[in-house]
Amino acid sequence: MRWLNIVGLIFNLVGAGVIAVGVTASRAAIDRITASAYGGPSPDAQAARRRQSNFAIVGLVLLCIGFLLQLVGSWPQ
Repeated sequence: MRWLNIVGLIFNLVGAGVIAVGVTASRAAIDRITASAYGGPSPDAQAARRRQSNFAIVGLVLLCIGFLLQLVGSWPQ
């Protein structure tokens, strides 16, 4: 049963990575997303989107650390 726990943690880790990739955006994508029909990109919207993207990266790192610690704690001896 411990192996099922380990496999589940690995799937959780991969799933968190997939979600983070979907949330984070490159600078070019942020420019495209925040551009208005009448002008260039809004600096306030760009800053907000970059902040969200940075929080997503930090969240992914924290999730990875947590899952890895659980994995080490659950590893059969």
